[in-house]
Amino acid sequence: MTLERKCFDYKWVILAACFFMTFTSLGFCSSNKGLYLAAITDALKIPRSLFALRDSIRYVASALLNLCFGFLIGKFGIRKLVAFGFLMLSACMFVDSVASNVLQFYASGAMLGLGLAFTTGTMTSSIIRRWFKKDIGKYTGIVYAANGIGGALAAQIVSPIINEAENPFGYRNAYRLVACVMLISGIVIVAVLREHPKGETQTTYEKTSQKRGHGWVGMEYRQAVKRPTFYLAGVTVLLTGFMLQGISSAYNAHLKDIGFDPGYIATIASVSSLLLTGSKLLVGVMYDKLGLRTVMPICQISAVLAFAVLLLINTSAFGMSMAVAYTVFKTLALPLETLMIPLIVYDLFGDASADKILGVFLALNYTGYAIGEPIINLCYDVLGSYNLAFAICAVLMLAITVLFQFALCSGYRDKKEILTRQELDAV
Repeated sequence: MTLERKCFDYKWVILAACFFMTFTSLGFCSSNKGLYLAAITDALKIPRSLFALRDSIRYVASALLNLCFGFLIGKFGIRKLVAFGFLMLSACMFVDSVASNVLQFYASGAMLGLGLAFTTGTMTSSIIRRWFKKDIGKYTGIVYAANGIGGALAAQIVSPIINEAENPFGYRNAYRLVACVMLISGIVIVAVLREHPKGETQTTYEKTSQKRGHGWVGMEYRQAVKRPTFYLAGVTVLLTGFMLQGISSAYNAHLKDIGFDPGYIATIASVSSLLLTGSKLLVGVMYDKLGLRTVMPICQISAVLAFAVLLLINTSAFGMSMAVAYTVFKTLALPLETLMIPLIVYDLFGDASADKILGVFLALNYTGYAIGEPIINLCYDVLGSYNLAFAICAVLMLAITVLFQFALCSGYRDKKEILTRQELDAV
C-alpha cells in the first residue's frame, strides 16, 4: 500500500498572517483611540472638535488611497504595500508620542490613514479572496474578528499607561510602545505573506455559482456604475460609516463626562472588543448560511437600538445596565462598517472588478468616518452633550435600513439576470 504525504496548504499561514495583521494594526492603532481622546485634549487644552479633525484627515487619506487600490495592488503587489503600511503606522505612533500641537497630530493622522489602508479592510479582504474559494464570509469574519481581540488586549496595556497618576502626558509613553509593536509586527507579517497560491495568478470561481458564501464572476466596474444598486449601496455605506464611527469614537469620552470611572471605562472597552470578536465571526458564518438579505437587517436594527439606549446611560443602576445593553447592540452593529462592506461587494457585484469596487466603497466608508466624528464632537462643543446626536443617528439609521432593502432588491435582480445569461451561454 502506498502512503501519500499530504502537502500543507499555505492558505492557513496566510489566514494567520491576515489575522495577526488586523490584530496589531486595528487593535493597537485604532480600536482604543477613544481612550486617548480625553487625555490628549485635557493635557494640551485642545477642543475635542478641533482634535477630531485628525481622524477626518486620516479617513480622507485612506479614502483617496482606496480609490487607487486596484491599480496599486496590481503594480506593486501585496508584500510591498503591506510593508509600507506598517512603516507608516510605526511613524504615526512615534509622531503622536512627541506631538505638542494639533498640526502635528494632523500630520500623524495622514500617516495613520495611509498605514491602515494597506494593512486592514481592503488589503485583508483582497488577500482572503485570492486564497479562499468558499465560505468567504467565515474566513473574512475570522480576520476581522482579530480587531476585537487586539483591541481588548491593547486596552488593558495602554489604559494604565495613559491614565498614569500625576502624569497628564502618560499617553505619550503608550504611543511609543505601540510604535515598537508596529515595527516588529510588520517585519514578521511581510516575511510570511505571499501574493497568490502556488501556480495561480488570479482567483477563479464557478461562473454560475449561486451558493451563499461562494464567489461569482460578477460584472465589470463600467457595468456596475450604471446600476441603481451601486449608488443605493454606496449611500448606505457612507451614512453608516458616518454614524457608527462618529458615535463609537465619542462613547468613551461620553462615559467619562457623565461620571464613569476610567478603570470601568477601560473594562467596558475590553469587553466590547471581545464581544466584537465573536460578533464578526458570527455575522460571517450567518452570511454564509443565511445570506445578505437576512444578516444586514439584524446588524442595522442593532445599530438603531444601540443609538437609542445611549440616551438612557447614566451612573445609576439602570443607567449602567443600559451601558451593558449598548455594548451588546453595538457589537452586532459594528460589522456594518467593516466585515459587511466586502461581503456586500462580493455578493452584489461579484469578482470581476472586486478590488476596484471595494476600494470605492471603502473610500465612501472612510468619507463617512471623516465627516461623522467632527460633527458628533461639534455637537458636544456647542451643546455640552452628545444626546442630540444620539437621537438623530437612531432615526437616520432606521431610514438607512429601509433604503438598503431597495438596494438588495435591485442587486439580486441584476445578479439573477447575469447568472441566467451565463448559464445560457454555457449550454
